[in-house]
Amino acid sequence: MTKAPANELIYQWHEDVEDLDGYRLGGYHPVHIGDVYSNERYQIVHKLGFGSYSTIWLARDLHLNRYVALKIVVARVSGESSESRILRHLRRTMGGDSDSFITSFRGEFYIDGPNGRHLCLVTEPAACSIADSKEASLKWMFPLEIARATSVQSILALQALHSNGVIHGDLYTKNLLLTLPDIYQMSTDDIYHRFLPPHKTEVERYDGQPIGPKAPRYSVWPADTVTASDKVSDPRIRICDFGAAWLHSDPPKEDLQTPVVFLPPEATFAKDQLGFPADIWTLACSLYEILGERPLFECVLPDVDYIIAEMVSCLGLLPRPWWDAWKARDEFFAEDVSWRTDMTRIHDSKSRPLLLRIQQNGRKDSEFSAVELESLEKMLRAMLGI
Repeated sequence: MTKAPANELIYQWHEDVEDLDGYRLGGYHPVHIGDVYSNERYQIVHKLGFGSYSTIWLARDLHLNRYVALKIVVARVSGESSESRILRHLRRTMGGDSDSFITSFRGEFYIDGPNGRHLCLVTEPAACSIADSKEASLKWMFPLEIARATSVQSILALQALHSNGVIHGDLYTKNLLLTLPDIYQMSTDDIYHRFLPPHKTEVERYDGQPIGPKAPRYSVWPADTVTASDKVSDPRIRICDFGAAWLHSDPPKEDLQTPVVFLPPEATFAKDQLGFPADIWTLACSLYEILGERPLFECVLPDVDYIIAEMVSCLGLLPRPWWDAWKARDEFFAEDVSWRTDMTRIHDSKSRPLLLRIQQNGRKDSEFSAVELESLEKMLRAMLGI
């Protein structure tokens, strides 16, 4: 069979799974429920999730009789992935610190398959992200005590990372996961009862030809591990996904993978200064979202310039060198630095300061005391200092 062009659609589209056309040379490794890897040690039980560069599976460690998560990286980046290096560093410097709120690394191995050689990272299993938990709730919020606990854990997690010389580089609510503390007492049948058995859909080619070895025989929906934020009762979080992380002793990275609504201003104006402060900025944005209903900087189809305007609306003018370097500022501001009333952008022609945003973020007036509101504003303003 001839090799398909990289942009050719091969497999029929399936909902809620990874892009099946990623199953080609250099792409995903085909996985089936029941497969066993690493010298008959890890047996696939269910699917936990997927991304552009990996699929993530729940597996049973047959040697230690416990569950683990297997992150199987696409072949084309497996040889250059720095994630295992970061996780090994954290395991070496932190040991088995279970109170660090950082995902526990349990090893790595390689899988040689029809699409190439794949790095497989073994970690503790986790449930849904903070972002997914909020999206699953009609209220879009955690109960206040749960929000407080989750915020404290997130702060301690980042403190532990930075204390051990690691810059996450992609820290936001999608990479803060709720744990599955009771999974270790479950049988496979228990897991299927709680999260439903794996939903399988036969994979088919558009041209009707046999699937061949590069793709799995069937696709699998991720297990439904999502708990709506208003139903969370005992949160334990983990920072995950260190694919964009680096050590403080490494040369600084020039770009962040973080979504634009979380990007710190130095990602636009001072890329040579990316480091610990970038994580603190994105954590502040995450804390605002955890403690309330909506994102700190929100808009439809955001771009960098819109988010910079939101920063100014929330926190005041940028430092002068950054303000002068902002090419799009005339779209939002007149020469006297007042908001334009004739802007073509869909944006308020006035500022909405941080304290007002906190007050308008979904909580009832009685939930935060005046002292707590003042303390929260001071903390976030310090974290977002520009």
